[in-house]
Amino acid sequence: MAESSENWSSSVTAALADGQQIAPSKEEFNLACDHIVQLLRDASALLENGSHATAAFLAVTAIEETSKVHLGHYRRSAKPLARQKDPLFRHAEKHLLAAGPTVAMGERLREAVGERRVDELVALARNGGLVSLREAALYVEQHSSGLRVPAAVIPKVAAREVLLFAIEAFDDALVGYTDHTFALRNETDSLFSRWRSSPSSGRD
Repeated sequence: MAESSENWSSSVTAALADGQQIAPSKEEFNLACDHIVQLLRDASALLENGSHATAAFLAVTAIEETSKVHLGHYRRSAKPLARQKDPLFRHAEKHLLAAGPTVAMGERLREAVGERRVDELVALARNGGLVSLREAALYVEQHSSGLRVPAAVIPKVAAREVLLFAIEAFDDALVGYTDHTFALRNETDSLFSRWRSSPSSGRD
């Protein structure tokens, strides 16, 4: 875990070193946070309606946008990097950046999914596993045993866990910068409460 934390710190430094600042004004920052909460809201609605895979995909997208806005806000350059060179436009880097040391410290996440699962989610974010989950949630894939479709690969409980992780990442990284983010936290807290006590604990 120490090596993983060092990788996270190095990735933060690299993300801040170059690239255009993202959402530099208070108004733009609030708009970006509104966007992330909309992703979380939509993921919850899809999960409620049984679209587990798409819910997981949107939750992962919310994780990516959280790290992009959080780190991008601290940049001081007005000059953009080419997308292929900018860490804040690479899926694996954004997942790693969102899994900061303090995300796993929240008691409510550990109570909702269990300590071991929190550690597994952090590891998935830091080792590229969320990239695989993201792709499995979106694309069909042909295997020797037949076609695998997202709905059959991503169970409801996995989508629920990723959504809770995404909510916690948003709260940890972005709430507190503006008064508006405190108002948004009321909504994300409600979403967290909805799914923390979900009766769907089995991998259906």
